[in-house]
Amino acid sequence: MTDEEDPETYYRLFNDKLRKYEDKLVEFLLDIAKSKKVIPKISKISSYLLIHGKLTQKELKVLTGFSMGSISTLLSVMIGTGVYKKERIPKTHTYMYVFSGNLEDLTTKGLEIALRSFDSFGIYLKSKKEELKVLIKQNKKGAEHLSLRIDELLEVFEFYNILYQVMMKNTPGETQKEVPLETFRIIKTEKKNVRKIPFDEDVYLIESDMLNQLAASPMFSSRDPMFIRIFGYFITRTYLTQKTLQKITGLSAGKISEEVNMLLENGLIEKSDISPKGKITYGAESAGITFLKFTRAVISRMAKWDVELHKMRSELEENRNGLKTLNGYERIYKIFDYLLDSISKYEVFIDMIDKILKV
Repeated sequence: MTDEEDPETYYRLFNDKLRKYEDKLVEFLLDIAKSKKVIPKISKISSYLLIHGKLTQKELKVLTGFSMGSISTLLSVMIGTGVYKKERIPKTHTYMYVFSGNLEDLTTKGLEIALRSFDSFGIYLKSKKEELKVLIKQNKKGAEHLSLRIDELLEVFEFYNILYQVMMKNTPGETQKEVPLETFRIIKTEKKNVRKIPFDEDVYLIESDMLNQLAASPMFSSRDPMFIRIFGYFITRTYLTQKTLQKITGLSAGKISEEVNMLLENGLIEKSDISPKGKITYGAESAGITFLKFTRAVISRMAKWDVELHKMRSELEENRNGLKTLNGYERIYKIFDYLLDSISKYEVFIDMIDKILKV
């Protein structure tokens, strides 16, 4: 039986009267994905899968307007993250693409994926530190600097493990009492003379491998690789000019400028020095703090939707009698409920990050 003969094809699409609520959910999810620098087409497909729970490629084509080829390729990438899976529809050659897990578990599952990524990346970084120890003894340029930046990253990964425990508790106030925030210290790099750190070839190779590992990790694999690379260079090098970034990435001046401005807007980097001739050197003072700020920027953007999501959920409640029998009503209402609950949980996250940054 072909897709066209599949009696379930398009049955999962929601009633047109619910379109504006579905569109609002997609708008919200795309906005959050944009702040995380997720590849736009992947974020659109994942948004519809989250909303509907499961869809065929043909249904995704109707909803997204993408070609079947693009959808097939992107779904393969998404399945690799572990959040989605595909299942064959019995007695057909058609596959259903499924958001794995319950909506209520999405926050948990997302954190689990991130933590697995941090754990494996942390083990990898520790192995790179051993390699750098040898290069430090050989007085290789940049080896000691890169080793210190790795220390900063490893410490912030410890914080994310603490955060996970906080997020899993139903009583945030009590949980925070269990976490000795006053004794938790994020390494803060002392402000030194702003200067570019030269890397010898051996150190550069380790740095390049680190950035490749970061881009391939589940936490970043669906995001814009160019953004991740530029973000990564600030993590490893601390200070950079746009000209240096253009040289080491091969990207155009326009693309570099766009990404640097995005990092500035989110507070991930700052203008550390301006020469008499106007040349700007940008800096990310601490690798660990930069990572925390990146995550905080994403969550803060989510929290800004709180009022509008509440308004849409209230409208669904007010019109329940006329909408409750329509295909998709219960699912959409449940998602609004879930998102608003998630926002309240992530407010705890923001509070903890702010406390850590003040320690």
